[in-house]
Amino acid sequence: MRAENATLRVAVVGAVFALIAACAGWAVAVPLPEQDPFYAEAAGLADLPNGSVLASRAIEPKSFLQPLPAEAWQVQYKTIDNHGAPRAYVTTILVPHREWTGGGPRPLLSYQVAEDGVGSKCAPSYALRGGIDAGPSNAFSETGVVRLALEQGWAVVVPDYQGPDSDFFGADGYARGVLDSIRAARAFAPAAVDPAAPIGMWGYSGGAQATAIAAQAQSTYAPDLRLNGVVLGGVVADPEATLSGFSGGFVGGAAVVGLVGLNRSYPDAGVAQYLNESGRAMLAVSQADCLHDAALAYPFLDVAALEAWPGSITDNPELSKVVRRASPLFYPGIPAAPVLVHHAVGDQFAPIDGARALAEKYCAGGIAVQRVENPFGEHASEAVVGSSTAMAYLADRFAAKPASSTC
Repeated sequence: MRAENATLRVAVVGAVFALIAACAGWAVAVPLPEQDPFYAEAAGLADLPNGSVLASRAIEPKSFLQPLPAEAWQVQYKTIDNHGAPRAYVTTILVPHREWTGGGPRPLLSYQVAEDGVGSKCAPSYALRGGIDAGPSNAFSETGVVRLALEQGWAVVVPDYQGPDSDFFGADGYARGVLDSIRAARAFAPAAVDPAAPIGMWGYSGGAQATAIAAQAQSTYAPDLRLNGVVLGGVVADPEATLSGFSGGFVGGAAVVGLVGLNRSYPDAGVAQYLNESGRAMLAVSQADCLHDAALAYPFLDVAALEAWPGSITDNPELSKVVRRASPLFYPGIPAAPVLVHHAVGDQFAPIDGARALAEKYCAGGIAVQRVENPFGEHASEAVVGSSTAMAYLADRFAAKPASSTC
């Protein structure tokens, strides 16, 4: 779930911009993905290699009100969703206008936004093509980070890793969606990604959750990809703790979207059976929400108020097993590349104990892990404060400098 990812504040700013746009009479020129023929899935995908490019179109990428300094394409590619079915996902590939002047080939960064939603309007491809007309959403708020990466001269690939059904919390779909997006970026000729280009992965909050899971699956699912470095900021390592962090607070309603995602990604778990009539009603009307939609609809919601009986959500071993399927702490494997874990000690939405435990898991597997703990700030502020640390770390990995470790 994920702490209104680079923050409720940023989402509110996006909402204000959207309101200004509406008042100014600006037309929403970009259709929602489910209304856009480009996103339609063709039959006969099963026999295609994972990561195969299926379709593409050039776009003019945007961040808020400004164009991004890159040539960009939306690329549809083949992967396997969280339910084991061959599907067509969409990713956005951006190559900076500026010439790469670093040593070796231009690096490729896979950036996972905190998609954190159960509707197509929450997808990063929609945010990057639509700009202000597509906001607000978590993806919309993180397009500024994509700009920062482009300004380093890196090519960037931004996958819709939740897939066309918006499988929020679908860990296996996350892993395959991210890794096959990188494969597609390398195979997409117009982007001219050098086969020897160093590859990095970066995400914050829910995006870090997806990044961690994909990095842990890489050595078994995509051994053809060699990762040079992984950055996890404000990582949602323990979704149960995040659920508790939301509950009762100003953005407490965001828990509803998390429950929708769990129910959709793991239908065998029967999440709805643990909810009372009010909880099931909230689920029914939140089937296409982004995190901020439910947060604003149900402020200060205590998740216990949705329980069919006391403890049916907050203290339930069976439901806990389902939530843990989406947790990097319990997902198998460890990354095969050095990892930076940066986190605010006072993170209220992704409590730091989970990040510490994840770092220890990686350390125990022999991975060089650099932990940077900020004694100040909280979840939203760390997204901003930690970005310079993240970029410096990735720049060093792309330059093949030895990775330090705090293990």
